[in-house]
Amino acid sequence: MDINFVIRLGLCLIIALMVGGIVFIINRQDNNFLLERLKKGHSATKRKSIFDDLLEIIKPVTIANMKSNKNQNSTKQMLIRLGLPANENDIMDFENKRMLRLIISFAFGIFLSVVLLPMIHDGMSQLLLGTIFICMPSMFSYMSPIWNLKRRLVKKEKAFDKFFPDAIDLLCVCVEAGLGIDSAIERVGREFTYFSPEVGGEFQRIAKDMLSGVSKQDALKGLSERVQNKDIQSFVAVIIQADKMGASIASSLSISADSLRTKRKQRLEALVGAASTKMTIPLVLCLLPATFAVVLTPAIIQVVESLGKMNGFK
Repeated sequence: MDINFVIRLGLCLIIALMVGGIVFIINRQDNNFLLERLKKGHSATKRKSIFDDLLEIIKPVTIANMKSNKNQNSTKQMLIRLGLPANENDIMDFENKRMLRLIISFAFGIFLSVVLLPMIHDGMSQLLLGTIFICMPSMFSYMSPIWNLKRRLVKKEKAFDKFFPDAIDLLCVCVEAGLGIDSAIERVGREFTYFSPEVGGEFQRIAKDMLSGVSKQDALKGLSERVQNKDIQSFVAVIIQADKMGASIASSLSISADSLRTKRKQRLEALVGAASTKMTIPLVLCLLPATFAVVLTPAIIQVVESLGKMNGFK
């Protein structure tokens, strides 16, 4: 093996690890916008890191990119639905970190192309590999934060589909036991944090909003805006209507809980009914050929032996 190739490959691996570490550190800074904001308010004279300096340098590029970006509103909606701060400064920080990831990955792709492509003598292969080295890491680094937000949204929606009826059952039990609706919501959020952080976090968010002075109606409407689910919107409408009309909250919650349990049962029955149809293709492609092979192989062997004896073979 050529020693130059080994040296270049080692340099590429070292640079790849360094770039991966940088991107990982930047990605960790995206996790909790509210915590970063509190830290900034607590320590205004905090020493800036090299990443902060890089983010300040590329901020004009990010601003120009945001002016031509038509998906800015969708990013804001995803941040809101995840319960993250989504004002102009927060979106700017999010897009700025995406741009820094793109620049770092693009520079790494150029470096990888300069180091490895001279070993290949075919011009078309050099062009193809250069495009792969530059475009694929850059696209992945730039789009991975958006993919992460979408993944978290899907996870949150699945958690609400699975656990929200149980949360309403517990809320109904707490209200019927004598707790006020505010205390019941706080209790449900505390209990559900252990096995469904998404559902428990949203109920705790409602309780904290009401404690901070937000009206009960606005706090519940915030839940329906963050979790765009028809069952949740129906539940919020029932609670708001009962609160306005002075009706019994416990009876309204009981009716909502029964309705949610029925809908969940119907969804499960639909999934069970669709399972047999989905199993048809794997059954035909995998199980039936093996069954035919086991059943027909002895008969085929006997037929072959009989034909051999008829033709004079032993």
